[in-house]
Amino acid sequence: MEVDYGTYVFKVISYYFWYLCDLYVGFPLVIQICVLIIMLSICVGIYLLCQTIYLYIIKHKERKIMDRFVELYRDPMIEIGNDDVVHEPDEIAEVLEYDRRKPMSLREKRLLVQMIVDTKTEITDTRTDAGETINRTNFHNIIVAFGLQSFFESELQFSRTKYKVRALTWVRFLEENVPGAVITPLLYARNNDLRKAAQATFMWNSVVEPFRFFDNGDYDKYYRDWDKIDIHSILVNRRKWGLPIPNVAHWVKDSKNEKLKPLFASEIRYLNKTNECDELFDTFIRTSNIELKCEIACTLGKMHHVADEENLVDAYKVQVEQVKMAIINAIVDMGTGRQVHFLERCYDEAGDYSVKFAAALALYNYGDEGMQVFNRKQANAGTKYEWIFNHINDPIINRRFAV
Repeated sequence: MEVDYGTYVFKVISYYFWYLCDLYVGFPLVIQICVLIIMLSICVGIYLLCQTIYLYIIKHKERKIMDRFVELYRDPMIEIGNDDVVHEPDEIAEVLEYDRRKPMSLREKRLLVQMIVDTKTEITDTRTDAGETINRTNFHNIIVAFGLQSFFESELQFSRTKYKVRALTWVRFLEENVPGAVITPLLYARNNDLRKAAQATFMWNSVVEPFRFFDNGDYDKYYRDWDKIDIHSILVNRRKWGLPIPNVAHWVKDSKNEKLKPLFASEIRYLNKTNECDELFDTFIRTSNIELKCEIACTLGKMHHVADEENLVDAYKVQVEQVKMAIINAIVDMGTGRQVHFLERCYDEAGDYSVKFAAALALYNYGDEGMQVFNRKQANAGTKYEWIFNHINDPIINRRFAV
């Protein structure tokens, strides 16, 4: 007589299952809850253990692939990137011994792009220290040699959100172009990170209304501190490659997000947009944003916009201490030599030690006439303010006393 082992095993499992169920039901409520928690904890622990093992296996495989790419391609890529002679994609593929007839898997392409990004970062750091730039054309031809342009398009169209965001970051860093038909659907994606990354990439090198997003309330609503770095790098890159940069003062005045305005005020001086300084002082008067006031004063000073020197002097009295120090520093940066009496008055009337110190330091750096006033104030300082002048004359005095 044949034994049906499947049925037998099922009956045994069923028997013990119902036995344990009956046993469980007979326990007090507290014991039942404890048993339930323990069982759930065991299940979660087993799941996490399996996930950890799985991730370890995946990372181990990726590490092996990355090590292989580094061994095969890193040094030749560095040599090509440092070479001032332009190399064609076919030549690069031959030098790298890359067989185009054997396509890489999606995972391999992602790891290869990451390795290229790391290599370019290394070359950029080295060349920057030497006052040079990498061969941008050669790096573009490396991308073409591996056929990664179609990979970027496919990644942006069909991959998961996190991979799309990463691909957009890679595209910007590698200074590659993405067709408008590919990136346009992402400009208004529901995911905030993806939408931000797509808009940043679009602004990076587009010539068709690239900065229209700054006038969009959505951009202000989801503004992040990281956007400061993004916006600065976008503007610097556009200036580097001769692409048009709009009137930045427009957003200093009209941006809906107060955190965004100081950034644009600082970008005016970084980009040396002297023609936009005339619009700043009106914003300085109207705004209650302390950080924005300080940035505008700093920009006017650094840009030597002497047309607003008297306006800053007149506005000084009604400002908070932080803005007062910014105005004092701006007057020194303008360096017209006409405001010695104003700086002396700032020192005499200052009730805050920081403002008094800033005024004394301004006199010290304000030419011969300012130095004369500084020496006179030092002679009459007394013990209460003597530390200000000692520190200005010898900035490392605190360190010496500590020793």
